[in-house]
Amino acid sequence: MRKWIEGSAIKIETVKTEGGNEVSFCPERGGIITSIKLGGREVLYLDLATLEDKSANVRGGIPILFPNAGPLEGPQYPNLKQHGFGRYSREWKAETTGQGFKETLLANGETKKIFPFDFRLSIKVSFEKDGSFTINQEVENLEEARELPLSMGLHPYFKIPQDKKGEVKFNFEGGKFVEEQVGVWANGKYISIDNPKIKDPSAVMEIVIPDLGTLLMNASAEYKKVWIWSMAGKDFFCVEPVMRDSGGLVDDPEMIRPKTTFTARLKLTLKE
Repeated sequence: MRKWIEGSAIKIETVKTEGGNEVSFCPERGGIITSIKLGGREVLYLDLATLEDKSANVRGGIPILFPNAGPLEGPQYPNLKQHGFGRYSREWKAETTGQGFKETLLANGETKKIFPFDFRLSIKVSFEKDGSFTINQEVENLEEARELPLSMGLHPYFKIPQDKKGEVKFNFEGGKFVEEQVGVWANGKYISIDNPKIKDPSAVMEIVIPDLGTLLMNASAEYKKVWIWSMAGKDFFCVEPVMRDSGGLVDDPEMIRPKTTFTARLKLTLKE
């Protein structure tokens, strides 16, 4: 199903399944996921004005951070912006499936001027039988002999009334620290914690969100870090699974061997 924002040329693709589950995405705006409805409840925040303004960074949804999350310093990639180029690209190719969709971004002459490697990035999403929603972030190194450095991530914006950010409960290892630091992350400065799955392979991040419910975030161990961030006066907060902290593409990248595929996975489940 394809729908348009009223009065706008922005095209949004939507996939609906049984039980009130629905996902929308926009290939021309960096492949961003703009909406996820689980059991009829919208999970994500989206600032439509920034989606429609093609010169602006989209505030909301789930931007795709590739090949880096966060800013970079130093001369190695002088033209690589914060959070990479995946979220800006209009070259995403998409196809819908019965339970979700797949988007693909291939290296080209322009990307190689910024990030000089041959790759195929795929975002595969689907609703599972248990009602959860899964995002697979896959990178295939198409180089014949060179390893490909990687420090990618995802940037989910979750809905929360501005005056209730201090009521969010983070029920997992490291979560108490996040709650104590709400005065920092709710005012424009992100904090970073270790993905609890690094120590406990069975760990899931349980986040109790006022007016929404209990969100379970199961971020695979390939995402070694989790960033929490918001902005004063805005009705969202972000919980971002990323492979490394800022600068990781230069300082400590994951090196993907030639002709192999690297996968990281995020699973979202919404409970009452």
